Amino acid sequence: MKSLIFLLLATTLQASWKNQIISYQSGTHSPFKPEKLEYTMSWKGTINSGKLTIEFGKKDPRYPKVFLSHAYGRSTGIAYAAFPYTFTFTSFAKLSDHRPLVFVATEKDNKEDIETKNSYKSPGIHHHSITTIKKTKKSLTESHRFAAKAVHDPITAMLAIRKQPLPNGATVQLCCHPFASPYLVTVTVLGREKHLGYNCIKLDIKLRKIDKSTGKLLTYKKLKYATMWITDDTQRIPVELRSKVFIGDVRATLTKRSPL
Repeated sequence: MKSLIFLLLATTLQASWKNQIISYQSGTHSPFKPEKLEYTMSWKGTINSGKLTIEFGKKDPRYPKVFLSHAYGRSTGIAYAAFPYTFTFTSFAKLSDHRPLVFVATEKDNKEDIETKNSYKSPGIHHHSITTIKKTKKSLTESHRFAAKAVHDPITAMLAIRKQPLPNGATVQLCCHPFASPYLVTVTVLGREKHLGYNCIKLDIKLRKIDKSTGKLLTYKKLKYATMWITDDTQRIPVELRSKVFIGDVRATLTKRSPL
């Protein structure tokens, strides 16, 4: 009897988050105008630790019917000495509603190289990655499928959030499968305020890991909490992200923006 009750509760929880996440069509905010955004990564806003550039809606004649976004960056300074890390992410999304199509990523550090390709097809995602251990040259391959009515990559997740009405106190939930695992992202609108010279919407962001086999929600221990400020205008671009993670207070702060 106890096992039956537990199974029933687990199934109910799984069904609950799947019903509550927003669909690809959700949201009617102004269309996004392509922009290049440059960020400085830091610990507590004092010690620079990396650089991040995101090109939203980058034009490429090879993909005229795709909303193409490119993100790239690296650790710098003391952080690079301790953890040399570089990455490139490319998101291919549907031009009309930013529905994710394909996400590819390359990550390199002093121990391993990871190549990821996620294909987003109804009713979910097909994940494939190859991890190459530098010391042994051994390669590990992982593939799996995960189903939900709407599953996002990191870029389309940001585009999906900005499309929502976002009144003060509102909550938005979406499923994001950036690399090897799916997550439930819960975004709560904390209010409006001036931040780093911009009129901003202040957001609380929480992540819970989703078990790929059962759909059960799990605690994500690497992220304790995160706060993001986005511009309170037609673009709604990220101005700053402050996150409390297992290595401390990590921030990404906008330093430059330019149209594409």
